[in-house]
Amino acid sequence: MSAVRSSSIGSVRLAHGAVATFAFLAVMAVSMVTVVTSATSADGEEPSSASTITVEYADVYTAMADIAAAIATLPPPPPPTTVAPRQVQTRPPVIVDPSDPGVWDALAHCETRGNWATDSVPGFSGGLGFAHGTWASNGGTEFARVAADATREQQIEVAQRVLEGSGWGAWPGCSDLLGLR
Repeated sequence: MSAVRSSSIGSVRLAHGAVATFAFLAVMAVSMVTVVTSATSADGEEPSSASTITVEYADVYTAMADIAAAIATLPPPPPPTTVAPRQVQTRPPVIVDPSDPGVWDALAHCETRGNWATDSVPGFSGGLGFAHGTWASNGGTEFARVAADATREQQIEVAQRVLEGSGWGAWPGCSDLLGLR
């Protein structure tokens, strides 16, 4: 059970405020019975004594005073607990040497499962998923018509040119996944 203090009524555990609410409702129920049984019937006659439950108003007030005294002896509720704000975790900046072929191999593995000769997606090819326009505009056609026809080393050379011009955002999903941005 938590550190919240509570009172026990039978096998049910009630929090501090619930005890006061329960006591209030019990007193109100007794008061309602008193009012109902003390009332006269619709035709102005007193209700028959067989159906009358007699509760003196003094008993209700005594019961209320006893409940108030019992509540006063309860320990005060615990102070509210505060939870420390969650610390946002940030990635340390990743220093990547683009001349390291291992970086390009990891990126190619993410982009095309490391298949440097892939040409399976229309408009894209090579291990780093070059768009045909990107390949051509960064000098890739000096090696091959499309990236899939160039060697791994030639694709890395063109990728380094793309990196200089566009940054790691040229490979948005995989560079994020690998922590390169």
